[in-house]
Amino acid sequence: MEVAAAVNTLLHYFDALRGAEDDDSCLRLQAGEISGHFRGLALKSVFQPLFSSHSGQPVAHEALLRAADCQGRPLRPGEVFAFPCNAQEMLFLDRLCRVVHAGNFVRQAPSGDLFLNIEGRHLLAASNHGQTFESLLKVCGLTPERIVLEILEARIDDLGRLQEAVSGYRSRGYRVAIDDFGCAHSNFDRLWQLSPDIVKLDRSLMVQAEANPRARRVLPKLVEIIHELGATVVCEGIENRTQHQLAADAGADWLQGYFYALPATALCRTPAQAGAERQSFPTEFEWAFT
Repeated sequence: MEVAAAVNTLLHYFDALRGAEDDDSCLRLQAGEISGHFRGLALKSVFQPLFSSHSGQPVAHEALLRAADCQGRPLRPGEVFAFPCNAQEMLFLDRLCRVVHAGNFVRQAPSGDLFLNIEGRHLLAASNHGQTFESLLKVCGLTPERIVLEILEARIDDLGRLQEAVSGYRSRGYRVAIDDFGCAHSNFDRLWQLSPDIVKLDRSLMVQAEANPRARRVLPKLVEIIHELGATVVCEGIENRTQHQLAADAGADWLQGYFYALPATALCRTPAQAGAERQSFPTEFEWAFT
């Protein structure tokens, strides 16, 4: 389906979901880029690649939200998701953001995987997890098998509902990643119960390993335990060569961070391209795989 036709189809869905027709279209297509609009906010996509620690090749991209209010002031994702005033609006906004990302991704990538963050309150509010989104993905030209859903499990107290959501998504072909593991109330007991496909280690673990010899010794053991669960390990938030080497030595499978590539509207194709995009960075941010 052509991009314009897909946007029109998706518009009908979102208009029905919010229960009203108005002149403020929630999806717009301009110069080939899809943007979302919600209560005066403009919602756009940027993508940051994840790289194999073995080959240095990009293996997937994470979609990140870039938002601005009606005056053009940038907003953090946390500020954006403070706007919904009820569960229905939260569901609407969460799906809208994911559809914007999916549409902007697939127009650049006929193959490859996409990481999408999912709002925890959506997990608790929605039922039949993944069913509706699967139909929206189909309109965009994607399948669940190409989607990795990132969940901040430490922010969700209801483990039973979380397990139900994870099981529902995985039964439909989505992969599930636990994001920022190692911060707040993250624990191994939850990992055992959730059995995620991917675990992304919180960047604070890399900072601690860089500064503290004891934390440096623990990091490989942490990776080993997660591998025992059958999960792929991602070290994210890597910002310098020392952190890169620590992650690689610890046995992490995939790597992500400003050291390799900044988030951008265009997808990264090769390690060389990622390095070229960052020539203006200081020398300590040299491309890691050279």
